[in-house]
Amino acid sequence: MKRFILPLLVLLTLITGCQKTADPIDAQPKTVSDVLTETASFSLLKAAIQQAGLNDALKATNLTIFAPTDDAFKAKGYTTPESLQALSADALRNLLRYHLVNGIVTTKTPELAAASNLPVEASNTSVLYLTNSSTGFFVNGGKITKADQVVANGVVHTIGSLLLPPSSDGLTTLKARADLGLLAAAITRISVMRPDLVAILNGTTPNAAYKNSTFFAPTDAAFVAAGYRTLADINAASATTLANLLSYHVVPGRIFSSQLQAGQVTTFSTAANNKLTIALPSSGPTVKGNSNATPATIKEADVASKNATIHIIDQVLQP
Repeated sequence: MKRFILPLLVLLTLITGCQKTADPIDAQPKTVSDVLTETASFSLLKAAIQQAGLNDALKATNLTIFAPTDDAFKAKGYTTPESLQALSADALRNLLRYHLVNGIVTTKTPELAAASNLPVEASNTSVLYLTNSSTGFFVNGGKITKADQVVANGVVHTIGSLLLPPSSDGLTTLKARADLGLLAAAITRISVMRPDLVAILNGTTPNAAYKNSTFFAPTDAAFVAAGYRTLADINAASATTLANLLSYHVVPGRIFSSQLQAGQVTTFSTAANNKLTIALPSSGPTVKGNSNATPATIKEADVASKNATIHIIDQVLQP
């Protein structure tokens, strides 16, 4: 996978410098706020902005917003304005600021030409990953459904998925999920034998090439189906067997679901045949191990962490 990583200093230059790039699309007198108010499918976004007290933030000049639709909010369980109150004020502000960039970013921005996972700092200081390819314009793997809506004080990009800001490294993100308890236990079990793999998952690896990775993470139900029904089963298993198994689920580089390509990808397994097979049926990407009878389905794609992209899958991948 081609990747374009910029140092923070250059990254900041991109963000501030983009506003100087001439865009052939003439700005309209409407503002960002006008677009959100006048577009019915942004009602939950508008309600969230009001609840978070961020109306003034939308008055800034040279502002880029990746604007999630109502369906994007509903897909994450926020079906009404009242449901947003489940988030604290700080959490809601952090969520919304992750959709804002202080600077103009459009598909015509020179730095984005053929970019793959270009890191751009959001206004909450977390990183967004932008890809501009022949198949479309993507942010964190999600396709931008309507790009380059240039307005008086910036640009609006409509997106069909809610961007969740990464709060921690990949390993901590895995351990925080209730449906990945057996996986977390297995990682703890192999930590002495494969400290290098643990360092890749938590982002502390000294190898610059492995600072970002992709993890296909089996659910507890997947582990149960593979014969690891309880924590006792995990602790009784050979650490060597678990290490070989888990390393077969991790791939170098940050690969969002929209970037998966049909074919084979190399894992961190030390086995001779250490490749996974990716397929792209119309129902969505699948991944298959050498010894799996059927491919695993990605149940939840593009879970964000600071150093890894995590795809939740319904089978344990067998080398």
